[in-house]
Amino acid sequence: MEIFQTFEYNGKVLQLAIYKPESDTQPAAKNPDIKAPGAGQFEIGTINLSTEKLAAGEEFTLSAQVNGKKIAYIYTEILLNDKDLNQSYGPVAREYIQADRNKESSGVSRPDWDDTINIAAKLTPSLRLLTDGVNSAFGFLLPTGYDKSAYQIDGLYTPVDGTAPYRARITFDGAGETTDVIAYKEHGSRATPHALTFKEGDQFTPFVQILTSPPDEKVIKGLSTPLTFHGQPLRWVEEPLMPGDYLVGLLVQDLDGGLSRKYAPLNISK
Repeated sequence: MEIFQTFEYNGKVLQLAIYKPESDTQPAAKNPDIKAPGAGQFEIGTINLSTEKLAAGEEFTLSAQVNGKKIAYIYTEILLNDKDLNQSYGPVAREYIQADRNKESSGVSRPDWDDTINIAAKLTPSLRLLTDGVNSAFGFLLPTGYDKSAYQIDGLYTPVDGTAPYRARITFDGAGETTDVIAYKEHGSRATPHALTFKEGDQFTPFVQILTSPPDEKVIKGLSTPLTFHGQPLRWVEEPLMPGDYLVGLLVQDLDGGLSRKYAPLNISK
């Protein structure tokens, strides 16, 4: 694992590395002239923060206006901003914005947005870390559903028996405890999910999203610190945000699953 950045925080060493899979196969590029039926037709307005600098644990407000149609979900999102390398890591935090009203589709509750959405979200961000009881890693978790209080993270599962590593997903409840582990073994162009039970000495290395800055903006997959199974499930714990620079903003998902982002800077003081 080629480590490119290391953070030391509250006695913990948190690493970041580029993920280099054995297969360099890339998905076929989409034709930009072809619009999917659910593609969003919206605009994210200016992201306004009630402050540009605060201490860890303090509350602030994010406000913005989103206009348009074909919006599925809106999230608040926080990224750790690495000015030295001109890129960001995360999501440090990603949470659903709740709509004023919801609708049910195929038994699933979904937000029912107006064409103009005024957002004012109060945030008290924290840093989630995954731990094996000895070491810690960035736990850049994703919420599992609009009406659920659970989180998930994908990573690289490395069996202790020396077989090739493969992708796995751990789901946690709102208290940080593991509730489910799924592995994805590739069979040609398909990945088949199956339940996974960690064995003593197995490792899980959580994935990290690395967002490069404009104009060459793209999302790269990275890795955090490898964690080792010591007989007890991995869990996440909550820490105050590390002092440093962050990006805070909105992530808007259209009906086709496409994502659009917009951020404003925030500094967490020492």
